[in-house]
Amino acid sequence: MDDQAVDAVYELVVGVDVRRSGSYDDQGKTRMRRQLYAVLDRAFARAGVPARLVHREDRGDGILAAIASTVPPARIIGVWVAEVHEQLRQDNRDLRMPLGLRIGLHVGPVTHDAQGISGHAVDLACRLTDSDAARRLLERDRADLVVVVSDSLYREVVCHGGRFVDPEHYAPARLRLKDGGVHAWLRLPGRPRPVPVPEGGGTTAEGPPADEPTTGEPARGGTAAGGTTGVPDHAAGSAPHRTEPRPGPAADPVAAGLPHGTTVAGDLSVHHDNTYQAPVHIGRTTEGDRRG
Repeated sequence: MDDQAVDAVYELVVGVDVRRSGSYDDQGKTRMRRQLYAVLDRAFARAGVPARLVHREDRGDGILAAIASTVPPARIIGVWVAEVHEQLRQDNRDLRMPLGLRIGLHVGPVTHDAQGISGHAVDLACRLTDSDAARRLLERDRADLVVVVSDSLYREVVCHGGRFVDPEHYAPARLRLKDGGVHAWLRLPGRPRPVPVPEGGGTTAEGPPADEPTTGEPARGGTAAGGTTGVPDHAAGSAPHRTEPRPGPAADPVAAGLPHGTTVAGDLSVHHDNTYQAPVHIGRTTEGDRRG
C-alpha cells in the first residue's frame, strides 16, 4: 500500500473568517488581508504563542489554524482572543470599513499531511465559524468580533475559567449546521453575555442545552430580542394568560392621543387593549393609598 497511516494528534482548531469579505474590491481585499494577518500575528505574539506552535493555512478571507497541544487551550480562548479584540479595536478606529471577524474553536483529533489538516474537529471548527448564529450576532450587535466555541470545549475548558476566559459571558445556543444540530456557545469579547439570535433557514439558533438556563431571561410566553417564544403561562399550569400592555410613550401626551397643548401634571400612564383577571390600580400610589 502507498498510503501510510498517520496518527491524529489532539489539538485546538481555530477558524477565522472575515465579515462580508465579498464587499471588498480587489485593492480592499489586499488591505483587508494585510490587516487580518497583522492582527492575528500580534495577538499570538502578545499571548506568548510562538509561530512554530501554530499550523496555519490561508483561506483567502480568513485562516484555519491548529495549535500544538503544548499550548494550554485556555491561553488561546482567554489571552489570545482578548488580544485579537484589542488589536481590532485599535486598528478599526479610523477605517471606513472596520474589519470584523468570526472565530470558531473546537478541540479534538487532527490529522496532518503534506497538504494541511483534516478531521472531524477541523470540520466542526469551520462550521461554527461560518454559522448563521455568528454572522447574525456580529451584525445585530454591531460588533467587530464574535467567538463561537463547541459545547465540549466550553465544558472541558471554558467553564473552568482562566485569565480573560470569562465563562459567564458566553451564551448557549442550539445550531443547525450542515451535518446536523449541535450545541455551541457564543461570546462578544468586551461585552456582556449576548442574547442568542434567531436564525432563518440553514443554520438556526434554537436555544441553550437542556440543562442550561435560557440566555436573556425572557418572561414566560415572551421573546428575547425577537427570539423564539418561550413556554406560555397557561402551559406551565399558572394563571390564565393576561395580555401585556403595549409599550407607549408615557411622557408624550400628543403621542398618547390627547389634544395638542395638553399639560400632564404628574405621571401619564398609557394602556391599550388590556384584559385583567382581578381588580387593579393604574396610576400613582399615594401615601393615603398605602395606608388603606
